[in-house]
Formats: sequence, structure tokens, C-alpha cells
Amino acid sequence: MTLDDQMKEIADELSIKYGSDYVVTLKELYAIFLKKYGTKEGSINPSDYCYNRVNNGITLKKPTVFEYLGHGKYRCLGSNYPYNGNIYHKPKGQREFIVGTCINGDRIIASKDDFFNEDTDTNIDKRQNDHRTSRNPSMKLRFEILKRDNFKCCVCGASPAKNPMVELHVDHIIPWSRGGETIEENLQTLCSLCNYGKSNMI
Repeated sequence: MTLDDQMKEIADELSIKYGSDYVVTLKELYAIFLKKYGTKEGSINPSDYCYNRVNNGITLKKPTVFEYLGHGKYRCLGSNYPYNGNIYHKPKGQREFIVGTCINGDRIIASKDDFFNEDTDTNIDKRQNDHRTSRNPSMKLRFEILKRDNFKCCVCGASPAKNPMVELHVDHIIPWSRGGETIEENLQTLCSLCNYGKSNMI
């Protein structure tokens, strides 16, 4: 049995036994894997199997079974869970940032950083011509996104409250041109500098 199979089996068993709100710690997972499979903790990284995380070198084909909650805690959702929310990446020594969104358990990655695999473009392209929403957010939705993000840039933290020269934009995480919808989960607040910088990278 591969480590992927072990991770899926453990998460599915925990979610069935305790429900999808069950939270397990990294220490508890280490103990479960050692007892059930003899797998040592150095081989296990549950963050590689989260709906809301993408790590360097990790293929999007890995099963998704957890929601990462931070501080070594994971919610056991199990496989095929209709998870909705942002996907985050945290390079070593850097701040965490949004790289995509998860819609009904299907992860869609926006940027083309070199740690994403070839499935990225396929996942995005298949939604390119399938818009359910208009391109521009309504004034109400725009305000809700700005308020949710505390009127700060999600990348650099810039805010007009600290610097009147800062201009905030409401940005699609998955670009509209690549199938991204104008919904709360796919919108973020960016300052003009970070937004233009992102446009140059995608």
C-alpha cells in the first residue's frame, strides 16, 4: 500500500467514525500511522494532502483528504469532500499567499510557478468558456471583499489607512480569461502594484 493510499484510508476512516468536523493533530497522525502501518513520522506530511494547500514539488494528482487549520492541526474531511475555499502556498521563509481556489473539491491553480504540474493548465482551461457570473463584481460584492480582507492588500498588506497613495483593487484569483468566476471565493484584495505584478507573472 502506497503512502497516498494510507493517507486516504486513515482520513476516510476518521471522517466516517467522527464526522467531517473532526480535527486531528500532527502528533496524533504520526501515532496512527506508526501503529497501523509501521510508517515513521519522517515519511508523513499531511499538508501534501490538503484541499486548501499546495506545496513545492507536490503533484495535484495526490488525494485530497484534509483541511489544513494551522499549528499542526488538520480537519479530517475525507476523499471526495465538496470543499470550497482558497488554496494557499507558503514558500520556506516567506509569507503565505493564495495560488488558487477549490470548488466542490476540485482544486484549480491560478499561477504558473514551477512547482505546479502540467495538470494546472488543463484544470483551468476546461473552465475557460464556462462562466456562470459576469466579469465585474457588483459594488456590493466589491465592498464585501474589501471588508473581508480588512481593506488591505492580501499580498503585501498595504492599506490606504496607512498610506493614502495605496489604491486597492478587487482581483480574480483565477483570472476571468482563464475560467475564473466572480464569486467571493475567487476574489481577493490587491494593491495596484501587486495586481500589476501578478498580471505580468500569469
